[in-house]
Amino acid sequence: MVSARLEAQKQTIRHYWLNAIKLAKEIQKKTSIPLYSIERNLKKLRETGDVNHQCNNEDTYDISISHMSIWRNMKKK
Repeated sequence: MVSARLEAQKQTIRHYWLNAIKLAKEIQKKTSIPLYSIERNLKKLRETGDVNHQCNNEDTYDISISHMSIWRNMKKK
């Protein structure tokens, strides 16, 4: 099962991806997410267009996440 924190990180990375910020280091500067996690999720986005975990039977988990969880990962300026 995916933790809420990791899911929030995935959605935050996806948010930046959809807003044309596609460099791992740039996303890392704007968030507190580890660089390796960002790189791994960006790779998933490039390959599949999504950051959701694929099960063995090719189903994806659909976990709703609040905007507040995503905002917690973004650094305040």
